[in-house]
Amino acid sequence: MCISSILYLPSDDSIFLSNIVNHYHGQLALEIGTSSGTIFRELSKNFSIVIGTDIDFNSLKHSLRMSKNDRLICCDAATALHNVKFDLIVSNPPYLPNAMNHTDKTVDGGPTGIEVSIHFLTSAIDKLNNNGKILILVSSLSEKGKLERFISKNNLIKKQIAQKDLFYETLQIIELSK
Repeated sequence: MCISSILYLPSDDSIFLSNIVNHYHGQLALEIGTSSGTIFRELSKNFSIVIGTDIDFNSLKHSLRMSKNDRLICCDAATALHNVKFDLIVSNPPYLPNAMNHTDKTVDGGPTGIEVSIHFLTSAIDKLNNNGKILILVSSLSEKGKLERFISKNNLIKKQIAQKDLFYETLQIIELSK
């Protein structure tokens, strides 16, 4: 089910992740939570086909400038994708704990800030090819212990790729593989 809400405008986190995806290349990439299309457009430079998903239809309309091989799908995370394997899956999910009284779904990551990230990862794991990678942005404001348990339970290999210290939080980009 698609919804219509407010577009998440690129900020430090989107630009940070966008710069990192430039180091990855391949045939097929997926961005979960495409929103403004900033990261999607960067992926399109290094991948033959890029698929972007977002639950917000208005965000997808904003991202319509793409190559003929790219696709946008209005759905929840990667739940509408079947029988496809990606070289790279990328997401900058909402990651702020809703205990901080955020009512904006573009930044509300759930009660501890990590629930949306885990939902995105759960929908993506079976869509990753054997040599594929998942890049996900996490914040020091989120309960990363839950993410660590999820990674361990799903036998994923974690590697920290980059870190950016801001005055109110630390952002990390982690790479997950099978």
